[in-house]
Amino acid sequence: MSANQAILTSPYEQRSPSRATDDIRRRALERLYERRATVDELICTLERYQQQRRQAVCIDISAGRKCS
Repeated sequence: MSANQAILTSPYEQRSPSRATDDIRRRALERLYERRATVDELICTLERYQQQRRQAVCIDISAGRKCS
């Protein structure tokens, strides 16, 4: 292999196939954990929103004046 070929070769081609596959799987797993954290945060936010809506004071709109 010439020096030019070594520069143009990607890191995955230089590693063993199993190592490259492990790296791909590890990065995919990291992305899944990031998405899981985002979904967990969204669920918590929605649960807080629902709790606040249940605790909101309701008013009787029929008691208000009607304007024409």
